[in-house]
Amino acid sequence: MYHMQKKGLIISLAITLSIFLMSRIPEAHSKDTQEQAKVYATVGNEKITQADIDAKTSMLPPQFRERYETADGKKKLVEQLTKMSLLSQEARRLNIDKKEEVAKRIKEIADNLIIQELIKEEVMDKVKVSDADIEKYYNENKQEFVQPEKVKVNLIQFKLKENATGEEKSAQKKKAAETLKRLKKGEDFEKVAKEVSEDERTKNNGGNTGFFSKGKRSNTYGPKVEDAAFSMKEGQISDIIEEKNGFYIIKVAEKKPEKEETLQEAKSKIERRLQQEQQKKAYDTYLDTLSKRYPVKIYDENITGSTPPPKQEEQKPAEQKPVQP
Repeated sequence: MYHMQKKGLIISLAITLSIFLMSRIPEAHSKDTQEQAKVYATVGNEKITQADIDAKTSMLPPQFRERYETADGKKKLVEQLTKMSLLSQEARRLNIDKKEEVAKRIKEIADNLIIQELIKEEVMDKVKVSDADIEKYYNENKQEFVQPEKVKVNLIQFKLKENATGEEKSAQKKKAAETLKRLKKGEDFEKVAKEVSEDERTKNNGGNTGFFSKGKRSNTYGPKVEDAAFSMKEGQISDIIEEKNGFYIIKVAEKKPEKEETLQEAKSKIERRLQQEQQKKAYDTYLDTLSKRYPVKIYDENITGSTPPPKQEEQKPAEQKPVQP
């Protein structure tokens, strides 16, 4: 079975447990018990061991973790831990951890940690995506894995204002015609684009638009430009193309034909999607199970501060007396 990539995975959860959107805490390095118990310092009655070092470094990104793997780095980390121990012991001696607001914050942090671990053990670790699941999804949704034809062009634009006069149009078209002559004589397209193009998006990159598929540049440059880009061959330079927002000359730099991803290419993407879907479903089911074990009642009137209207007693129809003859 394909190895599950658990690291950094985020489940889409209900707002009531949004804290689970935080990345799961990395596990400490696995070392034997004797190594974990190695003592580096004592502070009062507390010991600073390898397990403390591992707990601290495991929460750091790999690039920062490396700096504490040397003897000098480890010594600095031990010094930091001794300071923390000094301060925390004094705080407890003064009963700061017993203060109401502090105790609430401690509970909140502790709750966050144990909830993350609970969901990891009871939801994440129990969801398994098999190769058969992945293959089934691929075969039933092949349209998702078709990459459409794409094209990359260089373009030169001579802008037209929305209400351009005939004279202004003629002037811009003349510039385009002079530029096209230069290109046909063999001048470098990108060099000319940097010199004369009026398209601010691409001018500094020699008119390079990057790759795009059909329908992605029609609103930006116009349907005629897009149609020309997909109908021309690589290396071909167009004639002058007139659009509402200006005159264009384009050169097709590269084309990528339509391509269907293989199962192997799409595998990791499908696995992530199925994991998230199955974990969300398992999470919702798990919550339902817990709500039966721990019944939930929400007091809306206390939340909104309003008193619900009294129930109206059902009005019985008046008793009809028989009419006396």
